[in-house]
Amino acid sequence: MKKNRNCESGWWVVLLTATLAAPVLGEASAGLFNAKLKQVITSSTLKWNNLKKEAMETYVIGAESPQGPIYLCRARHEGDMLLGQLRPEYTSCAVSGSKSYDVFEVLQNIENASLITWKPWLRFSPKPSGGILVDSSVDSVFIGRAKAESGFSHNIGRIAYDFAIGKLLTFDDKNNEITETQGEILIEVEPVSYKIEDVELDLTTEQVRSSDPEIFGERVLSNVESTAATSTAAIEYEFNYSVSWGHGHGIGIGLNTTIEMADGTIYPQIEWANPFTEKRSKFYNLERYLEPGTACNVTFRGNRTERDVQYTGKLTTYYNDHEPRSRQMRGERTEITLEVEAVYGEIYFIGNNSLVPTTTTTTTTTTTTTTTTAAPTEPTESDKNNIPIEIMQPNQPGEIDSNNLVDSNMDKAQPDKEQNIKNAIVGPLGSKPNDANMRIISLTLFIPVFALLL
Repeated sequence: MKKNRNCESGWWVVLLTATLAAPVLGEASAGLFNAKLKQVITSSTLKWNNLKKEAMETYVIGAESPQGPIYLCRARHEGDMLLGQLRPEYTSCAVSGSKSYDVFEVLQNIENASLITWKPWLRFSPKPSGGILVDSSVDSVFIGRAKAESGFSHNIGRIAYDFAIGKLLTFDDKNNEITETQGEILIEVEPVSYKIEDVELDLTTEQVRSSDPEIFGERVLSNVESTAATSTAAIEYEFNYSVSWGHGHGIGIGLNTTIEMADGTIYPQIEWANPFTEKRSKFYNLERYLEPGTACNVTFRGNRTERDVQYTGKLTTYYNDHEPRSRQMRGERTEITLEVEAVYGEIYFIGNNSLVPTTTTTTTTTTTTTTTTAAPTEPTESDKNNIPIEIMQPNQPGEIDSNNLVDSNMDKAQPDKEQNIKNAIVGPLGSKPNDANMRIISLTLFIPVFALLL
């Protein structure tokens, strides 16, 4: 049992040793010496990164060789971070003529945003403002180089200050170590201001977060006049407005920045990476068309809204002793504002507070129909025979022959039902139209007979 415990303990030792030996990958911002403050500040554009083939274009070149550029690198040697040369083949960082390391970092100019330059240096020159340090924790060791006699264009090395006097420790292409008293020192030129113009918002990336509505005031709009009119009122409100344009890559924090939109809108000047805030006061106009003697309650409310949206624009960096430099950039804007609205209630009568009924106007179309009555026509002879005596006109000339009537009635065939309906006379309730015809015929025969007897 004791043996197993020792074995397990041995495995833990091996695992811990392997962990400590593994290289730690990451990035670290480069340190700059600020001569005015007499302290180290952090660069926003220069970083020490692990080697990545796809980022070679942004690595800082320290010298040229027939085989290609030599980049600035650093590696830890016996506890100290030493400046080295990343020579063609780019597999190891040489920190001296006899020592190189496979685990190292390369100085990278993010998006090539930083303006860096080699400045002449002498051993009695003071530590320059903007000088790039090999290790941010040590404010006396800088990046330097000296003109090479053969092979490389320059021999890269470190400038180490001992109090006020410095020396340049380097080595050549044949790995011969050299100490120089003059050469060049690498500095980052500090910008003085920025301008971002032609800014366009990418609304497809917008994200909106809103709080619950807050009521900021209530008003009553009324019309006490004798005619209908639009009742108006103005309500004043205040809120805290804030806008931030992000940090961006390669932009110094705290520098004055002017922002101009693509449509010409210019925002107030800000200090970069610090949000612009102000207390705003505005008026909101309320209005409602009201009939005489009516009123309407209005609730004024708002939502505190936060909007995040990405944007693009052209960044111009300004320097004191150098020409401005421009490049395209992309960032994210965060805006905190207040969105307000007026909620109008139902209209009511002022006298009794009852609601005004909602009226619907209906358009009715009236169609007029005109009936034209034709003038009566004179009946034909055949039609007259079918007209009973009672309905003939009293002044109608002509005599009635009883024989003709009898013959005509005898000769007629039995009429069908349709003919009977056409010739029927509508009489009083309970009368028989056909029986009336028979009475008329009998009376006509009886009158001549009675006359002969007399």
